[in-house]
Amino acid sequence: MFYTFVCNSCQEVFEIKASISEISNGLKVSCPKCASSDVTRDYSKINIGTSAGSSAKSSSCSTCSGSKGCCGS
Repeated sequence: MFYTFVCNSCQEVFEIKASISEISNGLKVSCPKCASSDVTRDYSKINIGTSAGSSAKSSSCSTCSGSKGCCGS
């Protein structure tokens, strides 16, 4: 599964691929942009399939609402 996180230091939105047991066991996650470990999981987005490219920070695209949708904004 892919899990979405937001960095509390630089506001980067990113995804990691991990198993449910890794997340349940407290997997340590760091921001890929600034390496901060001060990250928060975004529970509003669950992605079981492939990555949706959540690192994009454009406004809204034609297929999402722009509210933490496919564009990550």
